[in-house]
Order: sequence, then C-alpha cells, then structure tokens
Amino acid sequence: MKRKYRWELREADERETAALASALKVPPLIARLLVSRGRRTPEEALAFLYADETSFHDPYLMKGMAGAAERIRRAIRDGERIRVYGDYDADGVTSTALMIRLLGRLGGDYDTYIPHRSREGYGLNIPAIDKAIEAGVRLIVTVDNGISAVEPIAYARERGLDVVVTDHHEPPAILPEANVLVNPKQEDCGYPFKGLSGAGVAFKLAQAMLGRPDLTLADVAAIGTVADLMPLEDENRALVRLGLEQMAKQPSPGIRALAAVCGAEPDKLSSGRIGFGLAPRLNAGGRLESADPAVRLLVTDSGEEAEELAARLDSLNRERQQLVDDTLLEAEAMWQRKLEANGGRMPEAIVLAGEGWNAGIAGLVASKLVERYYRPAFVLAYDAGSEKCKGSARSIDGFDLHAALTDCAELMEHFGGHQAAAGLTIRLDRLPELEARLCRLAAERIAPADWIPKRKADLIVPVSELTLETADLLKQLEPFGNGNPTPKFALRGVAVGDKRLMGKDNRHLRLVAEERRLRIEAVGFGMAEDAAALEKGAVVDLLGELAVNEWNGSRRVQFMLLDWRHHSIPVYDRRGEKRWLQAIESLAAAEREVRWLVLCGSHAVWSEAQASEKLAACGALAARFGDWEQIPTALRPSAAGEIAAGAAAELAGVQLQPMTLALAELPEQPEAAQAVGRLLASGYPFEAVYLFDASGAGDIPGAGRRSGFPDREQFGRVYSLFRRQGSWIDTPDGFLRQVSGDSGWPLSVVRMMQEVFEELGFLTVDRSNVKVVSAPPRRELEHSARFRKAKEHAELLSLRTMDGQELRRWIERQLPRQI
Repeated sequence: MKRKYRWELREADERETAALASALKVPPLIARLLVSRGRRTPEEALAFLYADETSFHDPYLMKGMAGAAERIRRAIRDGERIRVYGDYDADGVTSTALMIRLLGRLGGDYDTYIPHRSREGYGLNIPAIDKAIEAGVRLIVTVDNGISAVEPIAYARERGLDVVVTDHHEPPAILPEANVLVNPKQEDCGYPFKGLSGAGVAFKLAQAMLGRPDLTLADVAAIGTVADLMPLEDENRALVRLGLEQMAKQPSPGIRALAAVCGAEPDKLSSGRIGFGLAPRLNAGGRLESADPAVRLLVTDSGEEAEELAARLDSLNRERQQLVDDTLLEAEAMWQRKLEANGGRMPEAIVLAGEGWNAGIAGLVASKLVERYYRPAFVLAYDAGSEKCKGSARSIDGFDLHAALTDCAELMEHFGGHQAAAGLTIRLDRLPELEARLCRLAAERIAPADWIPKRKADLIVPVSELTLETADLLKQLEPFGNGNPTPKFALRGVAVGDKRLMGKDNRHLRLVAEERRLRIEAVGFGMAEDAAALEKGAVVDLLGELAVNEWNGSRRVQFMLLDWRHHSIPVYDRRGEKRWLQAIESLAAAEREVRWLVLCGSHAVWSEAQASEKLAACGALAARFGDWEQIPTALRPSAAGEIAAGAAAELAGVQLQPMTLALAELPEQPEAAQAVGRLLASGYPFEAVYLFDASGAGDIPGAGRRSGFPDREQFGRVYSLFRRQGSWIDTPDGFLRQVSGDSGWPLSVVRMMQEVFEELGFLTVDRSNVKVVSAPPRRELEHSARFRKAKEHAELLSLRTMDGQELRRWIERQLPRQI
C-alpha cells in the first residue's frame, strides 16, 4: 500500500495545556487543541473561543482607507457615477454584492462590471475602461482586484477617471498610480491583520464608511472569506462566525435558495458547507458563462428570482464538474506522454497547456493534479487565434507561487495571486522557457521533506475518547477552515474488523476499528482501493476526523478516515527463498506504484540485480551497502543519518515516493550494517522491508550466542568472579585471562565487561590496579555508554545469525519514531 501522507503531531506543551485547562475550566482535550493552534494564554484562548465584533480592528489603520472612504463619499455627495469593478470568482462576486448593498444604503449612483473570464481575463482592462467612460462613470472602485493593474489604471487616469483600488492580493514591485490603494499587504501598511479576503477588505471599507461593523453584510463577507481559503484567524474568525449567525437568523432570499440547492437549511450552514456547497456554485457562473447571475442572486429581494438563479448556478456547477473530469483525463494523458518523453523521470513542476480547454476550470484541474502527483501544477488553456495561454496554478507546501512567477515575470503578459494559487497569461512560444525555469526554481526551493504531503494530527487518542460528548466539545472551536483546520486524530494499534465497500460504483470504504472491545465505524471516501490491504484483524494506525452521523433522530459518532498505515513497518523474512531474484521481481511487478530499492553486499549479487530487466522495468534501484553512488543523491544517508541536504533536484526526480526496501543479503561487516541502519533512520518513507539470503551464506538463526554479546545474567556471573577476587593487577596474562577461561567469553569481551563495571562505579582502576567497590551504587547496565556501544557493535556483527523476530526488533530500533 502506497502511503498517502507523512504524519506529524502538532506540538502542545503539557504544562501550558494544564495551565490553560485550569484557567478556563475547559477539558484537557480542548486546552491541548487551543495550545497547538497557538492560543497559549487565557486571553488568547478567550479571544479565539468567543470571537465577536469586538475582534474587529479599526479600519482606518489600513493604509488608504481614509482616502478611499472620503473619495466615495464625495462621489455620492456630488452625484458622480460609480462603477464597482469586481472579479468572477466567489470572493469577487461576494465583494461586488457587498458593495452594491453598501452603496445602495448610502444613496450612491452606481453600477457594476465583472470581466468575462475567457474573453477578458482577470482584472481591469483597457476596453472595459472605455466602456466605463462611455457610460459616464467618474469613479471606478475595484474589489478583489486592481493591485497589479498598472497600465489600465494609468490609462484610466489619463482619460479623467478616478480609481480606488481595494484588493488583498500580493502587491507587485511596481504599484499602480491609482487615486487610492487599499490593501493590508502593502509594504508600509500598519494594519494588524494581513489575511483578509477581497470581501473582507470590502467589509472593512463598509465599516469605515458606516462608522460601525454592519453585521447584515457579514453573510457575503463570510462566504468570500471561506471560498478564497483565507485563514480563519484573528478578525476572519469573527467575520465568518457572525456571518453564519446572520445567515441562520436572517438569510437573504439568495442565500436561502442557494442553501436549498445544496440540500441544507440556512441555520445548518457551516464553513464546510460554504466551501464545498455554496462557493462552487457561486464560482460556476464565472467559470463557464458570466458571474452576473451570482451577483444578482446575492442582492435580490425576490424569492422567486433567487430560486431561478440558484437553480441555474446549480446546473452550471454540474456542467462544470463534468468539464473538470473530461479536462483532467486529457491533462493526465498529456502528463503521461511528457513522462515517457522524459524517460520516466518526473519533472519538478507540472506545466500543461491544451487547446480548447476552459480557462475557468484550470485551477480546479491543477488542484486535482497536485493532489495526485504532489507537484506545483500549472494548467493553461491555449487559444490558437491569439497564440496565448491563460490559466491557473496551484502549489504545495514550501513553494511560493507568487514569488516564483515574479522571478519569471518578463516571460508573461500578466500574472497575480498568492503563495498557494495564481493565475497567468503567456504566449505559447514562451511556455517552454517558463516550464524550465519553474522546474529549476522548484528544485532549488522545495526542501526534501516537502516533496511528501503531510497531515498534522492534533491528538493521539484511544477509541474510548471518540464519543458524542467529544464531538460536541469540538464545536467550541468552530468555524473550521484554513488556519483553523478540523481537528484530526490518530488511532494507534487498532484492529480492522468488518469492512465493506459503499456508495456509487463502490468507491468508498466503510470499516470497523476495534480496540479493547470498543468499536468505532470509520468511513473513507474514495478509499475503495485500500480495502484489499486492510485485511480483517490487521493492526493499523488510522488518521481522521470525528463526525456525527444523524439519521432518523439518532446520533452516532463516525471516524472520517483520511489515511492509514501499518502499525509498524512490515518486515518479511524470506531468507529461505532459494530463487531470491525471481521473488523480488515478482513482488516488484505486483506493486508497481511502490518503487523498490535492492541493497546487496557482494559484487556478484549486485550485478545480478543490476542486470535484471524485470526490475529495471519496474523502476527498481540496486546498490551495494554504503555504495551510495548507485542511487539518487536524495536517498544517500549522511553520517548523521539524515537525507543529504542540497539534493532537492534529484529528490524531485524520484518524488520521494514511498519505497520498499529489499536486503538481498544481510551485511557481514559492522560498517555495512551501520550504512543500512543510517538508511533506515533517514526518515525516508519505506513501506516494507524484505530480507533475503542471495549469497546463501547465512548462518543458522540463533546459533552461537557465546560468539555474540553477553546478556544481563552473563554479566552478573562475570561480576561474581570479580567480587570473589576482590582486587587484581591488570596484565595481559593475568586475572582477566583466567576469567575468560572460566566464563567461556573471549578476553576482549571480558575486558569490555571490566570497562563497563568501572564506568558504572562497581570497580576502581588506578593504572593497572583494579579493585571491586564494596558498596557499589545501584545502576543498570544500559547506563554505561561503553555497554551501549559494545552491544550495538556486537549486534551489527551478528545480523546474519539473528532470527526473524530479532531482526525485526533491530530494524524497528533504527526507524525514526512515528506518531
């Protein structure tokens, strides 16, 4: 089974957790979740738990806010025509709707304009400015765009138009010369929170103009905040919480109708429902046709019109889903052809352009490619008429899209966005150069560990804690979303009980997890392919979220499965296999999605593995112990046991995907065994370890312990001989040789024992004079560094003599500790 994620445990200091639980009188579980989210003091925790309108900052702290409010007030006072210039995504649509409501209440003369995604593209453009002039517009107010519109704004100013920019995207190096720029991310802006959405910035503008936060505007601002994946921290948390309350208490006709087509009541809406229900439908119009129906839906007072518009957006969303599926199939085929042309090596970034693709769904396709291949993905629609490519990009942790595109700015006609998402327009003939540079930047900037997607677990819990009471307690931390994710729990060492497939085409998995006679149902959406590996009775770790299933008035908890793994990495002892190479070839062919690394001791065995065409066809790698030149730099463990730094380029080439390690033969020499140990300790995600005896030189497992390392009882017998002697002079042919003969241990081992007892304070050594301490301290052998080092060295010498259970224990000790 190919592991999907690298698991990490969120850190939460136990003393801070206990102090917070005591101060707030909350359960330890809630306190730990608060501390792991950075809310360590009672004041921080209370502000997080009870976010309300007192959480809102003074809007006039934002640079340009006073000037923007004054210019809009003057336009209203003087009867100037105002055009609200929005964007076609959900954040832009909600920003536009919020400004319509605001200007309507203030008595402004206004209209709105949202560019067509495929015909005009993102942001201000010169033809749209000409249309504004023809309509008698005197002031343009942008929402969710404008910060990078240098040329269009210069053109507008030349033609006598004033422009107020309100935006939240990353400001470029050269800012437009608008009358006023409002963006909390401006370099010299002192606003205390930088994570507002476009709708959030519009809400702050309304707060400034009205002199108070108008909570009747919080509903659309909340939708824009969640839809644009803004962090639910600081005032965003209050904005979304208050917006959900507004939708529950006084839903507008549009929000009521939109919730209905999502199968929800307004008072049952959550941040999750917004993200996966409302937002995709608000986005659908702008992706496929026009964003205007979405804006009208959010501002209409007619229930009948709202139902018609919501039905239209729902239909467009279904059409959008099918279009995404079709485009993804084409993109997958194009990517596979690119891989074949690249000799199977996976480039560091996915850059695909297709003629006839819809630019409006490019970001969705890019997201699915990132999810599948875990690479920054750039998906572009090519228009043969203009010879231009226009599309979107999505990234992975550790790679800032906006920074990377800024470094390639001269290649593109336009770009903009955030660290994780961006849009761009480029001529087709410049695309190969952009791809090459993006791949190089990704190789340079993405750290080795960041090539594996990770999931953060908040707590390791027993099944007994996953109760309805716990689920109700977690509601205190809502709303969940980016920056405040739904708590994730790890179950360790649970047994797989009954299981079955469910849902359309049996794509989903339902199983029972058992622990000490307690059981919980787990559901994994899209995880049908994992069913075969999750054998009944298997002991596994599960990672997921706690949910409540309500049906016919009853409530029961469910564990929403996100990932799973074997409780410990499986070690398969196949040393009795006579045809070792054929066995590895067969196993590698059956698990093509997991790459194999075959480690060999002798040159002859390595040559056999290297010459295997079947292993080569599976992409398997072969190397000798410690001869890391045979494998990619990224896999070579350093002396410290870490994956080599500075190997990101080669690391990207192998994708740091999970691998199976096969030891074709066990190491004979300590140096070779240490090399294997460092590889196991490197943190590389090995799925399983197979042990073979390719050379046929293995000893009988468990034989010859006297040639190995003495156990505690044997140390005790030698110490008894020392105590009986009392004191002696340490000479080559003296007392220690006598002890060697009496005990059966080599002289070198007896001398090591003497050194261990000396270190523990059982003996004193003055030059050659050795004396037993009459009343020694009580100490364990493991307290001696000499004992630990000697035992490790002996283990390395005796790997070939260990039985399967001993080898498993040795391998598990080398592996890094997992949560």
